[in-house]
Amino acid sequence: MAAPAEYVTDVPYVRAFEPDLSPSRLRLVAALNGFAPPPADGFDYCELGSAHGDTTTTLAASYPRARFVGVDINPDHIASANRLAARGDVGNVRFVLEDFEALGRRDLPTFDYVTAHGVLSWVSPEKRRALIDFAAQKLAPGGLLHVSYNALPGWAAVEPLRQLIAGRAALAEGNSVARAREGVELAEHMRRLGAEYFRANPSATAMLDRMQRLGLAYVAHEYLHAHWVPMYFAQLAAEMAAAGLHFVGQLPLYLNYRDLAVPEALKALFSSAGGAMDRIAFESLKDFALNEYFRRDVFMKAPRARSDGATRAYLDTTPFGVRLEGGPLPTEARFPHHTLEFAGPVFAGLRPALGRGAATVGDLARCADLDGFELPRVRDAVMKLAIAEAIIPMQHATSSALAPPDALYRLPLLANAAALREGLTCDAPIALASTAAGTGLELSPVEALALFVLTEVAAPLRASWLEERCARTSFRMTVRGRSVEGRGEQARVLRGELDLFARERLPRLVEIGIVERA
Repeated sequence: MAAPAEYVTDVPYVRAFEPDLSPSRLRLVAALNGFAPPPADGFDYCELGSAHGDTTTTLAASYPRARFVGVDINPDHIASANRLAARGDVGNVRFVLEDFEALGRRDLPTFDYVTAHGVLSWVSPEKRRALIDFAAQKLAPGGLLHVSYNALPGWAAVEPLRQLIAGRAALAEGNSVARAREGVELAEHMRRLGAEYFRANPSATAMLDRMQRLGLAYVAHEYLHAHWVPMYFAQLAAEMAAAGLHFVGQLPLYLNYRDLAVPEALKALFSSAGGAMDRIAFESLKDFALNEYFRRDVFMKAPRARSDGATRAYLDTTPFGVRLEGGPLPTEARFPHHTLEFAGPVFAGLRPALGRGAATVGDLARCADLDGFELPRVRDAVMKLAIAEAIIPMQHATSSALAPPDALYRLPLLANAAALREGLTCDAPIALASTAAGTGLELSPVEALALFVLTEVAAPLRASWLEERCARTSFRMTVRGRSVEGRGEQARVLRGELDLFARERLPRLVEIGIVERA
């Protein structure tokens, strides 16, 4: 049996943009939990485990006055990331090929943000210690560290699936993808034959479905490392605290609030602990209440004391706008165990006000739609919408814009133009940078094609261009989960999707600066 490698480096990781790593989103986590966040712009940012650089480069394009560093151990990833940045002429990012244990010896700046998505559970204890020490050493006071990892107790029922797959893969020949295929096929065969493990563990069945959906490269990186350790939150929080890094909150945002996160039947149990339950104890108990299997946590170096004033100051100075995807504000937000409703006159006033563009709480309180509502009432409503992620923080105020569908448009950022061109050759989502929002927006392959047509093809020629493309190019096409076959049917569906995109998505892209009139 071959020993598993410490890192899977013979197979590139799947391409993806991770919106949780955006500084605007991390600032929101800190502020809603009562901690003054790091700067909104002009900062230094480091992503550990940056893979192909999709997230780091998109964020760098979104914050041209900030400075970004991506770190990865895979030479192919670093080469891919450098090509991505060069194609988009993103000059405020650099990528470093380095092991975490040697990273502290590099000449790197002090960072306001350090992120490590999907790293901690897949490295040795020594590497994890090195990562935490690096963050503790290189973060500025008040700086934020974001980590995501496989969590217990949720993974307790699923970890044997990893053992099954990795054990079979270790006996197989070929590269990591070939070995992952044999492991997954064995697991799937056992499930079909009615193995009791899968009968007794529905979560294992769901995880097997997930890995088949995400592909074998994902499985190789998820399961075939030598080190694979799900962790209890309290243990990690203690490790972080020993290094001077203190827990401030987590994503998704609603999980920071007992009344939204905890099942109704368990609320009395949480309430009975009263003041004896600090935040660490609350999070630990909540993980059992929710059977948490993946956590996205934010820690702060040397935080000041928690303060409601920090939350108010953030809300009063940060513009908020509707979600990047656009559309009207919802009337409610449904979470696994609770529903948060947005009803009443103040929300009725916020809908048209936010529909005109992103604005601060103060500006919203002064608009005619909210006449008669005092600032605290508007602030509270904006906070509820932000917790539900019905609105998002923006870098500056915006104004909704007319976007005639028959006009020709352009992408002002070269990084976005390069991403769009590359996206036409693959069947994966692409991310476009928004300097107004300070994050990236993912478009599906069909949406990317629609945007390409709007930016490259004159209005009278668009229908015939789509027909010609479908006639000469065979490609897989999925629209809202439905596979579309046949070139004639694909052309017909694409025409409808182009009209829908121009009507519903294009105005929002113009508002947030991704697209402008040519």
